[in-house]
Amino acid sequence: NSAYRYTPKLANPRNDAADIGAALRKLSFQVIEAFDLDKAAFERAIRDFAAALQGAQVGMFFYAGHGLQVSGLNYLVPIDAQLSAISALDVETVRLDFVQRQMEGQAKTNILFFDACRDNPLSRNLARAMGTRSLEIGRGFAAIQSGVGTLISFSTQPEKVAFDGKGRNSPFSGALVRQLGASTDDLTAILIAVRNDVMKETDGKQVPWEHSALTGRVYFNRAAQAS
Repeated sequence: NSAYRYTPKLANPRNDAADIGAALRKLSFQVIEAFDLDKAAFERAIRDFAAALQGAQVGMFFYAGHGLQVSGLNYLVPIDAQLSAISALDVETVRLDFVQRQMEGQAKTNILFFDACRDNPLSRNLARAMGTRSLEIGRGFAAIQSGVGTLISFSTQPEKVAFDGKGRNSPFSGALVRQLGASTDDLTAILIAVRNDVMKETDGKQVPWEHSALTGRVYFNRAAQAS
């Protein structure tokens, strides 16, 4: 999600998603792409994705755009969100754990990437609406746990804000695209390389973080997996 209607446009998320999709196609994934989604389109895309996961060996979800946490729960923000009232949190956003549940109900191995810990101006709208309860709004995303067979990867640590990046991609998405295209290691090693790349690019200010309950090694390169 880049083209937000009620807050300045984000430069990189659309590029990030397009480049991740291209990398995954080269790795023989079936890719369902969706860009600049309002709430209704976002929910339709998740339903289509969940239906496609039936019988899949591995499910992967990538989201770039705005996100926020309130009371320890994480939300993905469609482009038509205004968040000018407390009720808007449920009406205008998509719960991150909703996506996670849809995936874990279909595929045994699931990988979720969230490049959505940016500084979110819409959080200030919600803070005004919540008044004294605005302290429940946290920075970045809250730490969460994955179900068995699931890995959840964030562009930065819990309670931290990630950088948008100055080029075509954010630091996290750019590093992920490079590693998916070049590495023959398993996913755990790829994420270590991504973390090192992002820390180098941001002078240690951004540290990608993940929670894993995977039950086996995940390889994207078929030759490496066969060996």
